[in-house]
Order: sequence, then C-alpha cells, then structure tokens
Amino acid sequence: MRQTIYFDHAATTRPFPEVLEAMLPYYSASFGNPSSAYELGEESKQAVEQARKMIAATLSVEPETIYFTSGGNRVR
Repeated sequence: MRQTIYFDHAATTRPFPEVLEAMLPYYSASFGNPSSAYELGEESKQAVEQARKMIAATLSVEPETIYFTSGGNRVR
C-alpha cells in the first residue's frame, strides 16, 4: 500500500476534527455571504464576529486587529 505524504501545507491543511465539527453548520445551513444584507448573511456575519472575538481573546489583542483573508497568488 502506497502512503501519501503531503508537502503543500502552505496552500491548504486538513482541519482538526473539532474545527470541522464547529464549521459544519456554516457549510450546510448558515452559508450566507457575511457581507450581505439578508438574514442568512447576517447569521454568517455574527459567526465571523464571534470567531474574531475568540481569536483576539486567545492572542490577547483587540478584535479589530484580526483580519480574515482568503485566496492567494498563483505564480507560474
């Protein structure tokens, strides 16, 4: 049996099981755009803000200093 060794953790990493469990509601039910004005988006926005506060508390910083980004540049 061949074993896969993954070296591209800078691109993506398998989440811990507890992270996946915490995120499942947002992958299936509360998946709205947090920047939108509709209710589904507002639920997502509240979750993002709660995550921001939790991370800030863990790092002993103000929530306003936590930024979430996505994507990356593809260099050829």
